[in-house]
Amino acid sequence: MLMYGAAVMLIGTGVTYADSHKFDWEFLILGVLLLVLGLGFHFGARRHYVQLTEDGLRLNGLLKHELIPVGEIRQVRTQPLQVLFSAPNRRGLLLRSLRQFERTPACVVRLELEPGQVARLGRWVGRGCAIDQDLILLVADAQELERTLQPRIPRRPPAPASHRR
Repeated sequence: MLMYGAAVMLIGTGVTYADSHKFDWEFLILGVLLLVLGLGFHFGARRHYVQLTEDGLRLNGLLKHELIPVGEIRQVRTQPLQVLFSAPNRRGLLLRSLRQFERTPACVVRLELEPGQVARLGRWVGRGCAIDQDLILLVADAQELERTLQPRIPRRPPAPASHRR
């Protein structure tokens, strides 16, 4: 919308000048400002990415980053969002913004953090990308991220099984 607004302002300034040879500096400045702001948002949105470092999984943003230590990662798996949200207690949690990625494989990272920290990381990654202890990462190659992260996760003893009587 910012780019369309900038185009309208700049084209309108050009048409006004061509018609009456009157130059409105205010509209020109506003059009250029909208253009710069629109380009900043366009290219700034591409600065979000996930990077695997020696210290852990780094979530990079435009102005800051978050680091998830490898020791805090319990499990990693790749599965489509439709499978992840197919459980009856999770069906209503699939937000409209994530529906376009329903069939896309996502890297799901189970964390051993407090629920508040997982929710904060989920807001950092994107709306609706944190469920319970799972952080959903929508990356270009989720299987490659899983393959590179899997060997670095420390082995833990299996959780005790519940016995039915």
